[in-house]
Amino acid sequence: MGKNQLEKKFEKEKKRLNNSSIFDTPYLLIDTYIMNITKLRTLWFTFSGSLVLMSLVLVGMLGLNLGLDFTGGARWDITFSEEGVTRDKLENFFKARPELKKEVMIQASDDNTYLITIEDLTDTQIQAIAKDVKAKIGDFTEKSYRKVDSNIGQSFKYKALWAIAIALIGMICFVAFAFRKVPAAINPWRFGGVAIIALIHDIVIVLGIFTVLSFVYGTELDLSFVTALLATLGFSINDTIVILDRVRENIRLQKAHETFEDTVEKSIQQTLRRSLFTSVSTLLPLIGLLFWGASSIFYFMLALTLGIMVGTYSSIFIAAPALVAWKNWSDSRD
Repeated sequence: MGKNQLEKKFEKEKKRLNNSSIFDTPYLLIDTYIMNITKLRTLWFTFSGSLVLMSLVLVGMLGLNLGLDFTGGARWDITFSEEGVTRDKLENFFKARPELKKEVMIQASDDNTYLITIEDLTDTQIQAIAKDVKAKIGDFTEKSYRKVDSNIGQSFKYKALWAIAIALIGMICFVAFAFRKVPAAINPWRFGGVAIIALIHDIVIVLGIFTVLSFVYGTELDLSFVTALLATLGFSINDTIVILDRVRENIRLQKAHETFEDTVEKSIQQTLRRSLFTSVSTLLPLIGLLFWGASSIFYFMLALTLGIMVGTYSSIFIAAPALVAWKNWSDSRD
């Protein structure tokens, strides 16, 4: 190629980049990238598979520490007016109560304040316990009190599971419908399938992290955690659809010498900056609330932050590469 041809090609490429959005430009001006994400899919699949497996083992071994919203019961936030009240005294008091069949959870604060969670009892039984606490432990001021019937807790549990299941089914159907015009050799249901694989990956890993937090710090999974999971699903599927939509567009523009893997890699690179910029701009206020927000929303913010980070990773490194792996596996069987 002569010097004049090279200069014309450079000027043409420069003009194209100047007229396009920063979010649509690939990493470099040539057809090579800093890192070929699709070619390294075995690495990403191994890493993610290990995390998912580890998370499932942790959930199976340690179990989920379901909160009051799902188990039912009562929660007191009380401050004792007298000094000398200790957690051991409270634990011994509640262990001696014949009406209590389950272990009472007691969380102590620095200002003689205790957060006490007990099983679902009648109002009469709870009033009797409160009277005896004042008589045997010391007088206290009730800062807050919350009671959830055990039947309502079970109802919340099933509704939360249904909400997640319906969200996943709805998403796979929507993605398959949205990509129904892709070539039959690729199959639109694969687009929905890889999106759901990425979403399940996100849910399991966040659950695994919170299982460890529950074991170490006693963190509870409540309705706000389910809300964070659903928000994570929404963010992750949006990011995944952006990449898959670019794959669909590039399939129509695919050159004769390009493979499907080349097309997918090009699509990932073209949307990479947009995905990262969107995630960072979303994470910044969340991190601010995580560190400087109210303590009551700390774990909600943590679940959202972790979910968006994991969701961004799965959209880029799992969903689209899985589409290539699925097609290659299908082609090998024909």
